[in-house]
Amino acid sequence: MKWTNKNRIKFVVTAIGFTLAFPVFAITDVEFTMLPAYCAVKIRDKDPQAKQYWVAQMGGENWVHMHHYCGGLAALNRYYGQNAYEKGRSLYDAVWEFNYVLKNTKPDFYLRADFHYNRGRALRLQGKEGPALSDFQKALELSPGMPSASTELADLYKKLGKNEMALATLKTALEQSPTNKGLRRRYQEMGGDLASIPPAPAPASVPEAKAAPMDSGSSSKAVLETVEPTQSAEQNKPEVIAPIIGNETNPWCRFCPDPPAPKSEKQ
Repeated sequence: MKWTNKNRIKFVVTAIGFTLAFPVFAITDVEFTMLPAYCAVKIRDKDPQAKQYWVAQMGGENWVHMHHYCGGLAALNRYYGQNAYEKGRSLYDAVWEFNYVLKNTKPDFYLRADFHYNRGRALRLQGKEGPALSDFQKALELSPGMPSASTELADLYKKLGKNEMALATLKTALEQSPTNKGLRRRYQEMGGDLASIPPAPAPASVPEAKAAPMDSGSSSKAVLETVEPTQSAEQNKPEVIAPIIGNETNPWCRFCPDPPAPKSEKQ
């Protein structure tokens, strides 16, 4: 191909478009520790058993796209340690990756609530509060009472001056997770009364084993049957008779001669 100015411009535009459409992340070892376990399996590890496990969990049609979600999470995590320019780029990449998995995974995939929640976080950081609000609401529609999405949505409601809606969101989440410390703290900070939250159900207690009554019932019979074999074994043990090692007058004298036989009276 002859490299005319027109062709050069076309190549550069294509290359830029490819870069924007397919963000590539070199995820470090430290960054992998901040991601779900399946990300290392999907992107780096070659363990066939681990891959088989996650494919079975997610379904092959969803698993094939999961590296995009991991890339979005990595980009979102990087945001917090970057300068202003890098932050903007990371948020752009994160939103792109989350858009991808929401478009290409199955509508009933169990992680879609997480997809919406994390895209909502990235959109909120971009200052796009309306779309972020919609994503948090969608996450709660898919996973009612989701603590992380409830907290984000409540914070956004409060920022928009909708305090009652913020408290209602947290209260709904607390009714499902009454012991969640983050939800309880945030609810109090916004002026909520924790006394209005139903207490958490007490953990089920394991009943203590009761000793069987030792009366004429079957239990005492079982105990006796358990003890009897040991007793009968002792009783049936053959008696050991020590050998006589002496004589009649002195049974303990091994080398004493027998006493002379008594003389007959006739003699």
